[in-house]
Amino acid sequence: MAATPLKYPYSSNLNIANFVSLKLKSTNYLLWETQVLSLIESQDLLGFITGKTTQPEPEINDDNGEKILNPDLLALVRTDRLVKAWITATISEEALGTVVGITTSNDVWNALANAYSQNSQAREFELLFKLQEKKKDSTPLYVYLTEFKSTCDQLNAIEKPVPDPNKVFWLLSGLGPRYESFSTAMLKPRALNIKSHG
Repeated sequence: MAATPLKYPYSSNLNIANFVSLKLKSTNYLLWETQVLSLIESQDLLGFITGKTTQPEPEINDDNGEKILNPDLLALVRTDRLVKAWITATISEEALGTVVGITTSNDVWNALANAYSQNSQAREFELLFKLQEKKKDSTPLYVYLTEFKSTCDQLNAIEKPVPDPNKVFWLLSGLGPRYESFSTAMLKPRALNIKSHG
């Protein structure tokens, strides 16, 4: 019987570092998720983590009508193990403890999402609160602007960018009475773009 291409080929010589540059931890789930999804999608294996990959029949008939192990099933199992290995190779030791004993890539993916997506939301709220409450006080202006922009950049990193009008309002509100006339002027027709201080 002639060999046929496997339905689930797997690439075992992929350099994960070319796709995923960071380890999953409590503060970077959304950024990590984006990179890992790019890796898995590039190999056309997204169905393994979404649970939409169809399970082949465990046995098939050969040319003589005899039952044999379905080679597609073996390929699927190997590919699923590889996808799981890609995921676990890109998470921190702390995160690894979350998925010990979990056998499929889909279950690993869901366990990490359940454990860390809420942490990312908490991080978003923490950074937004920091941005809104930030005051210049006695801090030098350049330090205040640098710290404000750094917080905006951190929100960008978790894919929660702040709209420019909000940045302008919070930035000017934190300057204090000494800059009141400047803030009033800037809040009129033309708004300051925080990016100009980057």
